[in-house]
Amino acid sequence: MSDSTVSTEERERAERRRSRSRSWAEDAGRPSRPDARGSQSGPQRIARWLRRLPFRVRLTLGFAAVMVVLFGGLALLLHERFAASLDQSIDRSLRTHSTDLATLVRRARQLPELPESGGGTFAQILDPSSGRVRDTTPGHPRPLLSQKELQLAATGSLLVNQSDDARLMARPVATQPPTVLVVGSSLSERNHALTTLSELLYIGGPVALVLTCLAGYGLAAWALAPVESMSARAALISGAPQGERLPVPEANDELHRLGETLNAMLSRLEDALARERAFVADAGHELRTPLAILRLELELALASDSPREELQARLRSVAEEVDRLVKLAQDLLVIARAEQGGLPLEKGRVEVGQLLRTVAARFAAAASSQGRVVRLEGSGGIEVEADPARLEQAVTNLVSNALRHGDGSVVLTADELGPSVELHVLDEGKGFASDFLPRAFERFSRADPARSGRGAGLGLSIVQVIADAHDGRAYVRNRGSGGADVWLELPGISRADRQAPRAIEASGSSSPGGRAVGRSASADSA
Repeated sequence: MSDSTVSTEERERAERRRSRSRSWAEDAGRPSRPDARGSQSGPQRIARWLRRLPFRVRLTLGFAAVMVVLFGGLALLLHERFAASLDQSIDRSLRTHSTDLATLVRRARQLPELPESGGGTFAQILDPSSGRVRDTTPGHPRPLLSQKELQLAATGSLLVNQSDDARLMARPVATQPPTVLVVGSSLSERNHALTTLSELLYIGGPVALVLTCLAGYGLAAWALAPVESMSARAALISGAPQGERLPVPEANDELHRLGETLNAMLSRLEDALARERAFVADAGHELRTPLAILRLELELALASDSPREELQARLRSVAEEVDRLVKLAQDLLVIARAEQGGLPLEKGRVEVGQLLRTVAARFAAAASSQGRVVRLEGSGGIEVEADPARLEQAVTNLVSNALRHGDGSVVLTADELGPSVELHVLDEGKGFASDFLPRAFERFSRADPARSGRGAGLGLSIVQVIADAHDGRAYVRNRGSGGADVWLELPGISRADRQAPRAIEASGSSSPGGRAVGRSASADSA
């Protein structure tokens, strides 16, 4: 192996070592990525832990935190105020004692013999120039003041604290030569009183805090007892409530309002379940009749050698029952779609007069066979923003009901009343029974208790669903002159909005918006 080859391999190995060293250094300097649990801060973990605790425990902990702050602040304030009061009392005693001794020193014109003071007080007379003790009470041979403090006391009164052992008051005395009188008081009694108070506060305080928290827990349990009662009763309610309600506390408070709200919700659920059960029962009843007829007609057609004309009549009867089933299925589908989030609509501008003429022409032959007439009264120029197919279905149902249950002429008319448009269908029959009017638009509702007739009792319900889908309402009333008046109230189109598309179309505008409006208008007119 040549030397050049060896040197090349050594250089490659050195380069790999340097690259590994750089990668290790980068990994060492790169901050470690916390895991999912470690990514939360301390307060977030505490808040998450608190949310897992029962409500009354959280309430007690919050009450305990408030009481700790309150008791701690009150204890600190009481301790400081008591210490300040003791200090003020000691200062007053020192001033009084200092004044009395200074008077004795000045009257004697010499240094009197200082008596030994009781109650932990003592005195001392110092020479301000030399700092020498001229006189003192027994037990205090050394100067009580430093040289600096002595110089300050020679010019005025001075209060000095000797750590936690004594408190001194120094003042100059006008004697010959001048002196400084120092009066002191021991702080042992003051410190003992503060120690006793601290023991009472910081030993008795936690005991009182624990008792208060226990009382708070009991109070929370007592306050939440109505919630426990409502929870226990709610656990027993299953399926249809059947008149069962939650117990409501007597006090008119938040829990009372919560119980009333939940009971109102149970009432609505009970009504909804009752309506659904009635709906299923009525739908089964309506399906049973045509299915039974179909089965009977088919069995008769298969079991007999009937002539062709009779078989054709039976097949026509079967076709009628199939049409009835198809109509019932379509009506049920409309109601189901409406209850699942709204009836799908393809809205456009609809000319009401044209729509009413179309419906009147459709029923002209059927009305003529009954010796009746379906006519249209003035409704020209009125337009609404609606789904033409759905709106025509609603008017068709109203006319069909008027021909089936009413009498005399059937009149279709439309009125524009302010921002609303009303589409009326009137007949000249006996009208509706007074007890039927409040439930006229309910599903499977019929004015005839015997449920006679070929209808399923869904016609007016479909009308109400279509009106609601158009942000409108459906109404029914008995006319004073006889007959019924059933009408739809829909949001109208203002005259300015109604004339705008015509102006754009007349001007021959080539804008995309103009073409779209023109097509929509023509389509609705068709």
